[in-house]
Amino acid sequence: MNCFQFVCGCAFDNPIQRLIMLRVLMSGSSDGEGERVIDHQVLADFCCCSKQAIFRETLALERAGYLHIRKIATLTIDAKARLQPARGYTILMPRKEVV
Repeated sequence: MNCFQFVCGCAFDNPIQRLIMLRVLMSGSSDGEGERVIDHQVLADFCCCSKQAIFRETLALERAGYLHIRKIATLTIDAKARLQPARGYTILMPRKEVV
């Protein structure tokens, strides 16, 4: 099963979660592998619901084990770490168990 089949075929808790997974999938390479860096505003503008609903559902997807979310930080000119309004998203497909 590839990432596209997983995102389209998985029974998520609600349609917003599938929209989030599709947005993450389409923002990267066509093979569905690897991390995608998505700006907060881009993710929020993708759906008609509120930012709070989007981020609540992304956290639910992370807790369910479907997404790995990494905070992106950069260094400023004076070498202070500053978090950017972006995250790195990686789709985690469940592995088949060998019996």
